[in-house]
Amino acid sequence: MKKQSGFTLIELVVAMAVLGLIMGAMVHLFGSSVTSLHVGARQEVVYEEARLLMNELKTTLRYADKDSIDPEQPTVSTSKFSYKGNLWDRHMDIAQGTNKEYKVTVEWKDDTKKQLQVTREDITDGSKKITIFPNDSNNSIFEGKFPVTSETLTLNDGNTVIMYKIALPLQYEFNGQMKTQTLETKVVPSKDEVTETPEEKMRREYMEILNIGLKIENGEKLSDKEKKVYDEVGKYYNRYDKYPFTNNDKIREYMCNEIYGGHWPSIDLTTSTGTKISSVWFQPVCFDMANVDNVFVMGREFNVQDDYSTWVGGWSNVRSIYDYKRKVWRTGTKNLVMSKNWNELEALMEKQNYQDVQKVEYN
Repeated sequence: MKKQSGFTLIELVVAMAVLGLIMGAMVHLFGSSVTSLHVGARQEVVYEEARLLMNELKTTLRYADKDSIDPEQPTVSTSKFSYKGNLWDRHMDIAQGTNKEYKVTVEWKDDTKKQLQVTREDITDGSKKITIFPNDSNNSIFEGKFPVTSETLTLNDGNTVIMYKIALPLQYEFNGQMKTQTLETKVVPSKDEVTETPEEKMRREYMEILNIGLKIENGEKLSDKEKKVYDEVGKYYNRYDKYPFTNNDKIREYMCNEIYGGHWPSIDLTTSTGTKISSVWFQPVCFDMANVDNVFVMGREFNVQDDYSTWVGGWSNVRSIYDYKRKVWRTGTKNLVMSKNWNELEALMEKQNYQDVQKVEYN
């Protein structure tokens, strides 16, 4: 009779123990994967909330009417911020779109200051869209600090613009711990970006070139933008020292030929009723090259050749000056003897009874 064989009790206990360990590890691994998946999903949702709101505020604020912004300079202690603007509603299909007027109000949802409420009202049809951020107050780390603040920037021409900073902080749970992140951006309303007149643009271009020469003279480091201009001017003259950047004639020649196509732009100066005072070519000039603030824009009468290459010098027929501080042309009946700095030139215009021009027409 053949002897029957089988597992002993000890063998069964050991096998079950090993199988239990394997199954336990698999369950733990699977559970961790599911938890990570859920945490990742929560993180993505919160981040997407912040990203969408950031784009909404940045776009609408860029096209806002700066006179409608209230308060004009918000701080972290601000509780309500609003502005109006106009925005094309179909950027990908311009033919089907319309220019719609909107109002955006950014405020705290309640006194806890943990959630932000953003209301975008379509003034055309009265419809409203309300966004709460973060949707779950547990993801908030605002700490009562308003997310829209401002700072004042001074431009090269001495004018100032207000830049708005948007900061949306958020938090989410990851591996049992709370992680934090902040989305930030800065924006200037586009109407502030395009207020530069042709005369101001010309003056700024001259000042940028002169400032590069002064930096070279003082051994200062150039910015990336300045390096690009430095290379362009240096290539034009085939020399890379300060001379072309600190010489009035060289700067004017480069600007006329390379920026303005060989001819200075022209304008008609008229009275408020349309009576023409004079027609001039306007062009930049500077006599005190140690200070960029002494750069100004003058107007030469039409009977003087506008082609830089045939201009032989002299300051006859200069009876019009652009007052960059007041953004107005001034003209008189006497030729100006050019002064070294702007203060002297202002005094000379007063002495010779120069008057403000009421209207300028660009040709």
